[in-house]
Amino acid sequence: MRYRILHIFSSYSFGGAESTTLLLAENLQKFGYSDNIVAVPYGSHMYKVAKARNIKVVNFKAVNSFDPCGILKLIKLIKRNNINILHVHQGKLYWTSIIVKLLCLNKIKVVFHRRQDTRHSFISKNHYKFADAVITVSQVVANGLIKYEKVDPKKITVVYNGVNFEKFNEDIDESDVIKAYSLENKKVVGTVSQIVDFKGKGQIYLMEAAKMLRKEFPELRYLIVGSGKGLKEQKEYAKKLNVDDIVYFPGYQDNVPKYILCMDIFCLLAWDTEGMPNVVVEAQCLEKPVIVTNIGGNVEAFIDGVTGIMVEPKNSVQVANAIKSLILNPRLARQMGIAGKKYVEERFVLKNTVKNTLGVYERILKTI
Repeated sequence: MRYRILHIFSSYSFGGAESTTLLLAENLQKFGYSDNIVAVPYGSHMYKVAKARNIKVVNFKAVNSFDPCGILKLIKLIKRNNINILHVHQGKLYWTSIIVKLLCLNKIKVVFHRRQDTRHSFISKNHYKFADAVITVSQVVANGLIKYEKVDPKKITVVYNGVNFEKFNEDIDESDVIKAYSLENKKVVGTVSQIVDFKGKGQIYLMEAAKMLRKEFPELRYLIVGSGKGLKEQKEYAKKLNVDDIVYFPGYQDNVPKYILCMDIFCLLAWDTEGMPNVVVEAQCLEKPVIVTNIGGNVEAFIDGVTGIMVEPKNSVQVANAIKSLILNPRLARQMGIAGKKYVEERFVLKNTVKNTLGVYERILKTI
């Protein structure tokens, strides 16, 4: 059976969730088992990227879960394109999709894609009862849904995000970044993430570690790649710590791999929640040893002591010690980088992501 899938995401931002949504839709189409349409707001970054990559994309947005305009628009898209599966990639659209399903007299199936290990309110979490299937990006997220949201385990399938390894095997020219920030003959520690608020993904703890290490390792430089509402505050914090001369903020970047390639050590210091950190996987693709907090799906993205070092959240002392250990032992850092590449190439295979997602579609369509 050939499936007709509508992927919905009402977001104007562009991060890991948006990127993996497009990659999934693109490769489901590429492998030829389904017809895929991505429905996102016109003019959003996601819409532009989909167009550039020849992914079929249509205009759709919903102000909130119960937006009547969004609900009517979604029903029209489903009927016009003969959709049989609605794949929902954003939490605020869960109730929207369930209302649409009921109004369509259960003639479509709804799949929730859960990427964050966060809790819903009592009313909100009831939408899982109406979904036909739930895909989670890690076992940690799945366990949280079962324990706290009381989701039927039979509905849940863990599907790791696949990675387009080809883009990491291409020749990447990072020389302009090295030149722009005078990184020649310097050791570089960095991170890549949205900066949604002051703490962001723990970038402030990397800055605090930089302050601790600067006297002993004056050659160390730091790249904090990403943008968001907290960027201004983080820049001010760097000044307050007197590390603004060694901590650089390139802002949002489309070409993330060339920035990671400049780094000798990659950090992701999430302090509250993390579903599955794609950027940690990508850093290991580029053979970088990683320093990661023991939060959420982080623990499934690397192997502590083998491909990187695990630290406690909000603990800049541990971050500084981990950086120091890798700087003083370049052989260990190199071994971890090599092991990391092998690990992610075995675990985050894009073809497996497509295969496992198709398996979910096949299972729920059998019940029609």
